[in-house]
Amino acid sequence: MDRRLFLVFVIGAGLVGLCGWRLSTNRPQSLAEQMQRARVERPAENFEGVDIHNEMFRLERYLGRHRVLVVFFSREETAAKDAGLLAVRDAFPALTKNDVKVVGVSTALPQENRRAIEIAGDFPFPLISDPDESIHRRWSRIDPQTQQPRTGVFLIDRKGTVATLSGIPQPAGNVTELLQELTR
Repeated sequence: MDRRLFLVFVIGAGLVGLCGWRLSTNRPQSLAEQMQRARVERPAENFEGVDIHNEMFRLERYLGRHRVLVVFFSREETAAKDAGLLAVRDAFPALTKNDVKVVGVSTALPQENRRAIEIAGDFPFPLISDPDESIHRRWSRIDPQTQQPRTGVFLIDRKGTVATLSGIPQPAGNVTELLQELTR
């Protein structure tokens, strides 16, 4: 066989091998992996609102000093029935030991939250009213199709940042898993 032909064959085999290796190491990521890589930490949207005692609550007093769970709960289910909010309440002593502050936010009026407390018992953290949905809008908790408030739990780290995707704050996902992680 001619040396030049042999050299072309070796170079071709090398290129095929290199392409095969590149394709195997550059396989497409799952959607979950792509979403995780696209997440960026951004400063959390500050907010203020009235609590059940008609006193002003300001998130800024927690930001930059503590981890904070912001729980958007359902006005329809109320604080007495919202599973996520009740799970956070049950885990509250362990969260406190781990320096995690908690605040609940709903479009319910303060008196509606007070009625829910009469039914379900006290909540050891502030329940904030957002009847004009301004907090919900800043945290992208309004469904674009139905224009109805959505629930969700957000974790703000000690730096005051929250996970975002395309600039939109992202809920933490499974509340039970998040609580287990925060209470270890």
